[in-house]
Amino acid sequence: MCVRPAAWVLVMSLAAGAGVSAHHSAAAAYTADEAVAIQGRVSGFAWTNPHCHAYIEVTHGAFKGRIYTVELGSPAALTTDGWTRTTLRPGDEVVMTVHPARAGTPNGLCRRCTLTINGAPWRGAAPVE
Repeated sequence: MCVRPAAWVLVMSLAAGAGVSAHHSAAAAYTADEAVAIQGRVSGFAWTNPHCHAYIEVTHGAFKGRIYTVELGSPAALTTDGWTRTTLRPGDEVVMTVHPARAGTPNGLCRRCTLTINGAPWRGAAPVE
């Protein structure tokens, strides 16, 4: 079977474009110039690709009584920063500073965010002393 070069280029362009458009832009969904502190109890932590997610049952502030979803990096990226699949456990009391969703929904983005777990500031593989 002989494939014309122009057809081959078209097929490859469409295939490459599908992967690029499938990934979302954090800048479109979250405010990079604003940070809010989310305080509450961890109700879940999903260690999944392409992004991990923390689910926080908010105890203070505008989203009190709701579940706030925090998008984090991939497991590989978080591992580099000292995270493990058990860094956040259901029931942990946390304060996490995140970039809030532009839509005003209970969602935020954690990129190099500050985190306190059960009263101890956390940075990397161990809580900060």
